[in-house]
Amino acid sequence: MVTQPLFRRLLGSAIDDLPPVLREAHDSPIDQCWRGMAQVEANMNPLARLLCRMMRLPAAGTGIPVTVRFERRGTAEHWHRDFAGRRYRSTLVDRDGLMVERMGMATNIFRVSVQDGALRLDLIGFRFLGLPLPSGLRPHCHARETEDDGRYVFDVPVDLWPFGRIIRYTGRMERSDD
Repeated sequence: MVTQPLFRRLLGSAIDDLPPVLREAHDSPIDQCWRGMAQVEANMNPLARLLCRMMRLPAAGTGIPVTVRFERRGTAEHWHRDFAGRRYRSTLVDRDGLMVERMGMATNIFRVSVQDGALRLDLIGFRFLGLPLPSGLRPHCHARETEDDGRYVFDVPVDLWPFGRIIRYTGRMERSDD
């Protein structure tokens, strides 16, 4: 039995409302590589920077080369991200209609939806070392993916009390399978 792609399982027929480039990226059973450029805004607070560094999130800058590899293995997806040499990976699965992303010591729980032709990933839960954090103490993220001129566009803002915005990374990519 062939397993449907993760985002097809999460979104059902709503995935068909996404632009072609996002359907190509997220409604495919094959591994893919995407490359482009990113901009990263980071909070200058030393503790906020340390948290981002510990999570291996990208460093601040403009014109940052970015590569994202999507690997499909059974019912899971593995995302390998590289922002100018700063690499991090995560494993994504569906659980009870939600997307669960494991990134090292952290687990993000997202509600995934399609809104106005964009893919929305809204963080609704967060675990650190397996322990759930209450809303006031966990990161808040309302990521969005869209298409512009045939390119995959991402916008990932992350806020955390008491720092406010700790990081926001945006960019554009094109498929570039090796």
